Amino acid sequence: MKSLPLNIAQTAVVYSELQMQAELQRIIEHRLLTPVFQPIIALDSRRILGYEALIRGPENSPLHTPDQLFSVARRTKQLAALEFACRAASCEKFVALNLSGKLFLNMTPLSFTDSQYRDGVTREILQRVGLSPERVVFELTESQPLDQFDLLRAASEHFQRQGFAVALDDLGAGYAGLRVWSELCPDYVKIDRHFISGIDKDPVKREFVRAMLDIANRMGNKVIAEGIETEDELNTLISMGIENVQGYFLAKPAAEPIIEFPAHVNLAARQHHLPYQDFFLHRVSEIVVKVEVIPPSLNAEAVVKMFRSDVRLWCIPVVDDDKPIGMVSRAELLNIFSQPFAHDLFAKKSIAEFISPMSLIIDSTCELKKVGQLITEDPHQNLSVDFIVSHEGKYAGVGKIRHLLRCITEEKLRAAKHSNPLTQLPGNVPLYEWIDHLLHKGESFVVAYVDINHFKPFNDAFGYGFGDEIILRLSKILCARVELDKDFVGHVGGDDFIVIFRSEDWRKKCESVFADFTRAYETLLPQAHKEYWSYDRHGNRQRFGALTLAIGCVLPDSTSCTTHHQVSLLLADAKHNAKKLGGNCIFESRRRTLSKADMSSVPSL
Repeated sequence: MKSLPLNIAQTAVVYSELQMQAELQRIIEHRLLTPVFQPIIALDSRRILGYEALIRGPENSPLHTPDQLFSVARRTKQLAALEFACRAASCEKFVALNLSGKLFLNMTPLSFTDSQYRDGVTREILQRVGLSPERVVFELTESQPLDQFDLLRAASEHFQRQGFAVALDDLGAGYAGLRVWSELCPDYVKIDRHFISGIDKDPVKREFVRAMLDIANRMGNKVIAEGIETEDELNTLISMGIENVQGYFLAKPAAEPIIEFPAHVNLAARQHHLPYQDFFLHRVSEIVVKVEVIPPSLNAEAVVKMFRSDVRLWCIPVVDDDKPIGMVSRAELLNIFSQPFAHDLFAKKSIAEFISPMSLIIDSTCELKKVGQLITEDPHQNLSVDFIVSHEGKYAGVGKIRHLLRCITEEKLRAAKHSNPLTQLPGNVPLYEWIDHLLHKGESFVVAYVDINHFKPFNDAFGYGFGDEIILRLSKILCARVELDKDFVGHVGGDDFIVIFRSEDWRKKCESVFADFTRAYETLLPQAHKEYWSYDRHGNRQRFGALTLAIGCVLPDSTSCTTHHQVSLLLADAKHNAKKLGGNCIFESRRRTLSKADMSSVPSL
């Protein structure tokens, strides 16, 4: 029998402990570690939140994989040395590649017990490569049982004191349980892939993830779902409200990772994205206020006097000939001047040298929601420092953080109040407002009433579970087929949907909805149940076939229709005629205006 060559794992078994220790020392001393980076995707803002750095040893070494590296490091008391080497290699490569977002670094608290551990090494590395601590997130994980949480808590506090963010890795796996979570209160929590794998088919896993997401939202932690390997897993997580994701389906770890939001993820997210559609976008220009500004040449002593003379003054914008430079923070400047000899050292220096590193300059046309994400996603952002507003590159004023957060909160409450609880799509009120808005602007648009034919007999025959599922599938189909930046999808109750089209190919989109809905119905029920017996609205038992859609459409004349009440009458008539046709069909009404007789009775949508 011909002998097979040993692979790397098999070869590692025959190495002595001294040889393994020597090999690890060789890898560390000769800087033979190679970092690869896996992107973490922020779905809500369609961007890359950051990258997790993963380490590989030399390919021809028995210590090629991270498991082999760290296993030997633990046994030979070289854990701290290895982690420092990994950290240095990852930071250097991250900066060399000019990657955006945050750098997520793995570490185990056991390294604190290593005799080679030395405080301040990470700061030295960051200063050498030119990377800000605010861009680094330490992922704390513990694969060994701990009788006490002292090490984990010490690690978390150690990094947060130095300005780093902290993530709890592998939540729900091993020893990263609820107690650790409650003890640490990390900035991020990463849900272990055990709960993500097959979540689209496992209702128990979905309930666990919903519970974790709810706890995280209440505690102010950001959730990252890791280990996503299929499109169905991603779509399920999107429908549950997960915003940050990571896994092989999105992008594999690579020495030179992707830098753009992946197109296939964008498509999947778009097709299953069912948030409240806010067509009355609130922009920064709505909350901008004028405040006193100072030139960059003004000395620091003068600004200190301004702060001390007005306790209400928290920050001051620095502007150079209409060009915004940054913001000076009261807390930061007075803290500097509270130090011994600070007045002698800094009083005559230009205030430009004391601009807050957390200063933000936002264009006046930017959406408030996006500004809120930018500010709140960084756990170290100083919320007492307002942001500067610019218009076409020139200073326009200041945006108050408290005004921003209040506007965003009010809009979220309003969206939740007027959204359908099953599909999370906007209901009657935002629909009315949007129609009135388009009529007021004189825009051309088509309103389509989408209704499922014979839905009540289907619901009676198969139960509310199947009824809700077919409604959810229709909502996803409608959202996938419209242009979210032009069109509007509303759920006005039961199996009734309203679509407002501004896209020109609306007829083609409706035909595509028919085809998609037919496929959705066929995959929902076994073949034997495609036809069934049930009772019609009059109580008569009869045989029903596959579900179909009736779509009634109107093109209102904006010169004569002035409110949504008038459009609703046209639409009710179009829906009635579409239902009479039966099957998958579109009824396009020729009526664009109302007669005087019609005006006497105007039903709601």
